[in-house]
Amino acid sequence: MRIFRRRKNEPVGGRFIVGRTWKDAALDAAVEAVEEGYLNAGIVLLGETRRDPDLRSLRLDALSHAAVGSSQAIAQLIDQHRGAEERADILLWLGRTIIDEAWAIRGGSFAESVGEDRFKVFFATLSGAHEPLMEAARLCPGDPVPWESMIWFAVGMQFDSASGDLIWDEVLSRSATLFSGHWARLQAVAAKWGGSHERMFAHAREAVSLAPEGHPLTAMLALAHLDYLLAEERRLVEENRMMAYMRFSMTYFSDEVVAELREAERRWTAHARPHPRDLDAHHLFGALFVRDGGTHDLAARHLLQVGNRVGRAAPWGYLGDPAEEFAAALRKLKIPLPSGDAEEFEDIESM
Repeated sequence: MRIFRRRKNEPVGGRFIVGRTWKDAALDAAVEAVEEGYLNAGIVLLGETRRDPDLRSLRLDALSHAAVGSSQAIAQLIDQHRGAEERADILLWLGRTIIDEAWAIRGGSFAESVGEDRFKVFFATLSGAHEPLMEAARLCPGDPVPWESMIWFAVGMQFDSASGDLIWDEVLSRSATLFSGHWARLQAVAAKWGGSHERMFAHAREAVSLAPEGHPLTAMLALAHLDYLLAEERRLVEENRMMAYMRFSMTYFSDEVVAELREAERRWTAHARPHPRDLDAHHLFGALFVRDGGTHDLAARHLLQVGNRVGRAAPWGYLGDPAEEFAAALRKLKIPLPSGDAEEFEDIESM
């Protein structure tokens, strides 16, 4: 009996496609094929990415989410493919799919709201990801993506800080600018997973310093601010300190904060080069800049670039239903909502 319910990635209300923040028609087709049980489509797509870690990570994330509930079927494919690189692709996909299945069981709630029985099933499921990920890393020793997936494994298994640092070193030694790797590391060191706001911001600023001119990795600073803003607002609401909540929200964007964010944004956009994670970075900067009345021009500039594609989680999923939250931001900026049959990625001049 399947314990996972498939949810189609179809336009919401004819306007938004949730969970596909990419400009990759082949990946769209492969995701739909995998959702229908045609797993070989995923193997082909991953095989095209062995020399491009950012594209590999993006496709892995999409294909693993599409394959939730099908990890046993992926495992059965391993013996059918004898080449080391192809076996590594399948093992990587298997490990990441098991991680996604485990987190689907756990849910995205805070730990205190997850029952003991569900935690037991979560840990038991998640433990199965370790062996295929380590075997994938052994077969392709230069690939950072198995180690990126190990960050999520370590977060779920509640590894200590020192162990998490060792995994991060493995990612850095293979790709110092892997966008999704930095995203995973930022979450791993955040206060909500046993780290701290200080470590999270330190990592975000390190990511900005590592980013070459024109690289969207600078959006990690926006992600850190979003994470901190929402964590503090949640804390103040839970403490019933509504005046403090209002004061915090209204005064957060100081000249210093805005200047640092503008510089991080400029390092990317002034000399931007195409990157698989462009849409994610546009959403992160746009979601943060829309919070500050003085940066609505920048928010609009970023959100005009994403078409009708919205991510499942951060930034809009942090706030509620991602499509509804994104639509609210567009309305706030007085940007017309995309129509369902409109071209998804028009070339829009910067405002």
